[in-house]
Amino acid sequence: MKMLTAAMVALGLSSAAAAAQDFPSKPITLIVPYSGGGSTDLIGRQLAHELQQIWGQPVVVENRAGAGSMIGTAALSQAEPDGYTLLVNTPAVATAPAVQNDLPFDPKTDITAIGMVATSPYMAVAGAAVNATTFADFIAEAKERPMFFATAGVGTSSHFTEELLIQQAGLDADIVHFSSGGDAQVNLMGGHADVYISNTASVMPYVNNGQVKALVVLGSERYELLPDVEASAEAGVDGIDINSWVGLFGPGGMDPALVEKINSDMHAALATDSFKKVLADNFVIAGKDSADEFKAQVEKEMDLWKTLATERSIVAN
Repeated sequence: MKMLTAAMVALGLSSAAAAAQDFPSKPITLIVPYSGGGSTDLIGRQLAHELQQIWGQPVVVENRAGAGSMIGTAALSQAEPDGYTLLVNTPAVATAPAVQNDLPFDPKTDITAIGMVATSPYMAVAGAAVNATTFADFIAEAKERPMFFATAGVGTSSHFTEELLIQQAGLDADIVHFSSGGDAQVNLMGGHADVYISNTASVMPYVNNGQVKALVVLGSERYELLPDVEASAEAGVDGIDINSWVGLFGPGGMDPALVEKINSDMHAALATDSFKKVLADNFVIAGKDSADEFKAQVEKEMDLWKTLATERSIVAN
């Protein structure tokens, strides 16, 4: 009986490996849970293009925006775990569950982390009302007058990273919530807020045209693509080793062999010259994680933001 069971297990493993090697045999849908034209959409479409070349099958991008990316993520969670429905998403996968208790899926079991596509540090940018030119000077200025931080909405990554910075720097600042990242940046440039934190792809165009100034990247080290921008740890603000990213996900329950294959093919796509240019143009670098490493990172962030939401009394509207 034991020999029969072992043989059945071995047969199952070999069948799963064979199925993974034969993947894909039909078109794939790649969900982007944001509107078209943003940095996540751009990176997602480039990934779809490169994977289509590798797989020899159409990879169709489907924008399913809304609810802070949770509409598209919920759609993924309901798909078959066969790899034919995938999703690109941001740390919203980790921040939304920290404040939304009514999600129609379990973010730790109903989606599968496949790999990190791209990453960059979070960057704080300042409007014209901020006089400081160094982060240490900014902290001093923020302790002398009310400072207003703009967010892309309650429970977004900009909100959580700003709460984390305020906590770690010991600031008494006000947070102003806007309807989106674009709205927050418009209000920052219009003088209705002092600081906004987001990924480099979102803020660097405004830094480059002089509409806002780069204040600091969050973390212990300077960012290799922006070496002139200081890191928050240089001003003695530690405990903010957290990065922005775009990741690739599948439905929960995917076979590990299939996850490994898609992760490997994703890295092959990232190694192409055309993808490298897209990443460089958006001030992000390619991810290098295995599926297991990326899964651990996502779950670590889920726990971090859940704890911070409790400490800072962050709740969804």
